[in-house]
Amino acid sequence: MRNHYFKTKVVKMGQWATTILDMETWYGQETNYYFKKLFGIPKGLLKLYDDTTGYSHNYVPEDYFILLHKQIKKIKSTNYRGLEIKLKTFYGLDKKAKKEVGKVYKYSTKLTNKQLNIAFLKIRHWIHHLAIFDQFGWLAEEGFMPQMENILVNKLKIKKDSPEYQRVLFALTAPENISTTLRERLAVLEQAIKIGRQKQTLAEAGKILARDFGWLPIFCYGEPWPATHYLDEVKKLAKKDVSALEKECQKLKDHSFRRNRDITEISKKYKIGKRDLQIFIDFGLATDTRNEAEYFVSFGGYFLMPLYKEIAKKLFISVKQLRDFTEEEVSDALLGKVTAESILAKKSKYSGFGYDKKMQKRIDFAPAEAEKLFKYIESYVKPIQGGDENRGTCASPGVAKGKIRIVPYPKDNHKVKQGDILVTYATTTDYLPAMKRAAAIITEVGGLTCHAAVVSREFGIPCIVALKNAMKNFKDGQMVEVDANKGIVKKVNK
Repeated sequence: MRNHYFKTKVVKMGQWATTILDMETWYGQETNYYFKKLFGIPKGLLKLYDDTTGYSHNYVPEDYFILLHKQIKKIKSTNYRGLEIKLKTFYGLDKKAKKEVGKVYKYSTKLTNKQLNIAFLKIRHWIHHLAIFDQFGWLAEEGFMPQMENILVNKLKIKKDSPEYQRVLFALTAPENISTTLRERLAVLEQAIKIGRQKQTLAEAGKILARDFGWLPIFCYGEPWPATHYLDEVKKLAKKDVSALEKECQKLKDHSFRRNRDITEISKKYKIGKRDLQIFIDFGLATDTRNEAEYFVSFGGYFLMPLYKEIAKKLFISVKQLRDFTEEEVSDALLGKVTAESILAKKSKYSGFGYDKKMQKRIDFAPAEAEKLFKYIESYVKPIQGGDENRGTCASPGVAKGKIRIVPYPKDNHKVKQGDILVTYATTTDYLPAMKRAAAIITEVGGLTCHAAVVSREFGIPCIVALKNAMKNFKDGQMVEVDANKGIVKKVNK
């Protein structure tokens, strides 16, 4: 059973700057259980980690996508809104999870090893529960795209990739409510208005914003935003005309009204039936819950960080070393079942885990097994996204000109200055500091549901995803023009 991956063709679903402990946030046994419980089938994926690059690599059996979309049809067979109902369970779960995580512990330095283990597992339990929504949007996207394209092109007779095509697609798939990213923007604007009216001090505004949104960029490696992070942003806004700020605030508050109005207008114009429209609504929910699930990982990370530091301290290792442990190894070390030294002694450059053929039981690979499997798969595997070096996918329309900044890891966020073009393999919430300053974003992988795509649309900046080898084909400081409408990037003179 351990060798079935040598007989099973897989496709590559990207690579991420995450270690073993962070990989398990999305792909561990518990996430498999919750995924099957909600959607009816498991999502056992293959994860391999290469310590020489610091990337974990994601692989999915080729026939899994057929299985998943058969299951989606089954869910919708008795009620065409069945998938919508399942996806909307996320929002209630998100509220409950944040409440529960927020009260898991208060003072990590005063916890015993047993108490640390309980707190560690409880927080990660909630992350595992919500992470399945991130996985669903990620895995299901490829099945939605041809359905939506068929409706837009063949039924509505809209030219593919035309401005109208992009307008209708993004309007019909817009989430019902504003995202966490935009809620933060709204909060910043409201604080700036209060300062402009002399009802709030800059220092107080910074503290409030850091308290409510400081956790946003953490994800796996980011640091929480302190009050000082918001001072410059709020100070600049406070200098603007209050009425202009209020207008922007109202626009955000009117999001649901405008979204519903646009959908109604487009539906009437093109005479879109309820079942066809439902495909776009489902896709919009898959997109929103995917990205909000990633934000919950950041929220959970805010509470995990102090625990990681305390656990590492008690085990006499670094946090970096701790992140090379599996979840089970962390618990075993804390409870004295095994020493941290013995766990570290077994670590190697390669590691990973997968599942049996039925995607039910997890398989942990020994270092030699992981290395052999990684080299074998990489010798033939093709990415499901990002197969064209000349043209990517328009994830957010628009045109921008600026200097390329290659950002392979979140620790390199500082390279991106205001107006630069951010280029990376794929973004997560810990890239937010750089994304806020970017004039456009380019990623090597991703689709319309990915983090870079959603945030770019919210920020109103151009974004191209799935542009193969972008990190190799462009150089730091190179001047380019990004035409996201066409999915192309041109090198230009300064």
